Amino acid sequence: MTSDRKKTPLRDLLTYGGSRAVRLDDCDYGADVDIHVTLCAECGKPFERPETARLVCDNVEYYRTKLGYRLYGYCLMPDHLHVLLSPTDSRVPVSRWLREFKSFTTNRNQKANGEPHLWQRSAHDHICRKAEAADAVLRSIVENPLRAALVERWRDWPWTKVFIEL
Repeated sequence: MTSDRKKTPLRDLLTYGGSRAVRLDDCDYGADVDIHVTLCAECGKPFERPETARLVCDNVEYYRTKLGYRLYGYCLMPDHLHVLLSPTDSRVPVSRWLREFKSFTTNRNQKANGEPHLWQRSAHDHICRKAEAADAVLRSIVENPLRAALVERWRDWPWTKVFIEL
């Protein structure tokens, strides 16, 4: 039995390091869809170091501009990063954003701290469905420091930034 469903190209199934990612066959990861991406540190809590945290946050914003993405916001925790973004009209698949962002930040971190790995090989992504509003997903993201009891108000966490009204 053959399927008429369009299959996701292999290049869009690969993440940084060549590992396979779980991707939806019927989703265009370069389309104007909102995507919540979670990237975990390889080990420990490298983002407790302010210089590493600043490197990551600066480059989330840099790659938004470089690749023409819409960035709703992000929250960098001591051991992982949450980002809500969209390729918009750029048509640049999220796999490229991941590959370039992770490669650059890993290389810079290695030069600064001598650590060979910064990120786990893959990342978790969640395509926001039509019923989910970007502000609701972003609110959940920015409340991570509250749930971890790191701050009393999400706005007090230095590694959170939002670009829409919450």
